[in-house]
Amino acid sequence: MPWYLHTFFTIAMGLAIFLLGLFTLRNGLTSLASKKAEEWIQQFVSTPLRGVIVGIAATLLTQSSAAVTIISMGLVSAGVLEFSDTIAIILGTNVGSTFTVGLLSLKVERIGPYVLAIGIILLIGTFFLSLTHKSARRLRSISLSIAGFGVLFIGFHLMTAAVEPIAKSPFISRLLVESRNQPWLGLLAGTIVTALIGSSSASTALTLGLTQSGALPLLGAVAIVFGNNIGTCMTAILASIGGSRAVKRVAATHVLLNVTGAMAFMIFIAPFTDLILHLSSDPGRQVFLAHFLFNAISSWMAYPFTRQIASGLTRLMPDKI
Repeated sequence: MPWYLHTFFTIAMGLAIFLLGLFTLRNGLTSLASKKAEEWIQQFVSTPLRGVIVGIAATLLTQSSAAVTIISMGLVSAGVLEFSDTIAIILGTNVGSTFTVGLLSLKVERIGPYVLAIGIILLIGTFFLSLTHKSARRLRSISLSIAGFGVLFIGFHLMTAAVEPIAKSPFISRLLVESRNQPWLGLLAGTIVTALIGSSSASTALTLGLTQSGALPLLGAVAIVFGNNIGTCMTAILASIGGSRAVKRVAATHVLLNVTGAMAFMIFIAPFTDLILHLSSDPGRQVFLAHFLFNAISSWMAYPFTRQIASGLTRLMPDKI
């Protein structure tokens, strides 16, 4: 088999394993939290600042910014939350979504098999230990979460190892280096890949692997990271189909904030990349810093205007009479 086909299939397999780990992790955390994420959103979102904090906490809890946005849509549809409350929550989810990439940037992927083994041992233990139903369910959720982290690390390690030959290919190297001159292509690529696989964490992890292997220059990686944040809006758009006007406003808010932030940062992508280079010399940390600072700064800049954004979108998308 030609090396490029072998590389493609290995990356695809690594991505599939990564997504499986992410799904398992989310299931474990969601089961562990029960309905806490929904209750927190419902009870504590009384000010924009609390909305941001709840958005960050709920995303850390569920490991899915899209899931928190969809929960917010459901609460708006039920009349539990006001549409204006969801804007701050979305800003918080964007910041909270950087956790997984930050963890991967610490180069802990090699411990994946050990973490998976611990999760499996704990899971098996739930069938032999004398526990109450509630305690067994909680331990099972913890076990799934730990196993999910292990599978996630294994998938990322497989992707990282698979992209190493790319750096040695003259043709692919020239193509990727072109991203220095054409960062808009990186933005488009990040948008499309994230929209297709439905996970900005997975697409950013793939970007992280390419950068760590030396196959992707930082400027191209930063552009792809911006695109990943646009692509993640697809889940919210699909979830809003057939929903009320208020639900569609939530999806429109997600699109507006992420697209506006990405477009604004693209204008200053060169100095922003230079800042990242000054902050760290490690490629993995550089991608994480780009991801984190982009989301943190864009959320901070939009935060003072949450009420104005809500008012403007309500006028543009009024309730049907």
